[in-house]
Amino acid sequence: MSRFYQHTEAFRQYHLAVGDGHQMSVEEWGNPTGLPVFVCHGGPGFGSCTSMVQFFNPDRYRVIFFSQRGCKGSTPHSIEHNTTQHLVHDIEMLRQHLGLEKILLAGGSWGATLALLYAITHPNAVKGLLLWATFLATESDYEWLYGADGAGAQFYPEAYSQFNPDQLKWEHLLSEYHAVLQGKDDIAAYHAAKQWLSWESLLLNAGTTFTLSLVERHQELSYAQIMLHYFTHRCFIAESEIADRAESLRSIPTWFIHGRHDLICRFSPVLSLSERMKARMLIIDGVGHSIQNSVYSEAILRAADLLQIKLDH
Repeated sequence: MSRFYQHTEAFRQYHLAVGDGHQMSVEEWGNPTGLPVFVCHGGPGFGSCTSMVQFFNPDRYRVIFFSQRGCKGSTPHSIEHNTTQHLVHDIEMLRQHLGLEKILLAGGSWGATLALLYAITHPNAVKGLLLWATFLATESDYEWLYGADGAGAQFYPEAYSQFNPDQLKWEHLLSEYHAVLQGKDDIAAYHAAKQWLSWESLLLNAGTTFTLSLVERHQELSYAQIMLHYFTHRCFIAESEIADRAESLRSIPTWFIHGRHDLICRFSPVLSLSERMKARMLIIDGVGHSIQNSVYSEAILRAADLLQIKLDH
């Protein structure tokens, strides 16, 4: 039987001013004196998902959720002053605000990207990394997601024809969606957001029927706008920036978890990264990107338990 940790409610909720008029929404769960773990959400643009608190022992962990700039409870919902460098800065501001010397970072997909970039920038502030379905934001990763020769297009060519009806190269496809989402035609923007998120959902769940839990139309639009803002700018980082700095992270205890059949985030380069970092890698066969799979979820919980034991000694 699956076992997940039971938490009652957040013991603290607040907004932190991080500059440029942005206010970051923060929730803290678990033990106020426990091992602090910052949970970096995916997207970019999706917002914090506090259901992930179930992976962390409430007696041992102080679980800190935050929504990145423009996302969910953070304000304003804007792409102004909103780059990867701003997000890394915000994590550091939150760490300093809480008076924490070192933190564990956890996250999946884009959340793993952000955690790695924070660790590269502030290695002395990172106690450990727990990463799943890691996205490395290279040209090949965008091709895998949005190109005609990518995994999604090859597995779901009929859906890809709807997603990219003009058969544009992935660079032009991203630019086209970005332009429509930022345009003045609200109906066209909402339609583009729905098309974008439908493709995301299809690859996320490898063909199963599932809709992203974005109930309001403005939430769908905001999510898609932020993601395209980041992806059209290649997440504001240099090509292979993470892989090129891998050796600098070797001293940080790290767990990678990855589904072998992930259609969103390629497994091979993450395996290579884990080897260069001398990190632990848990490969889950027959599983894609979604951690709603019970095997995936239990793997994250188990890794969190093992890291806590290691880091508390």
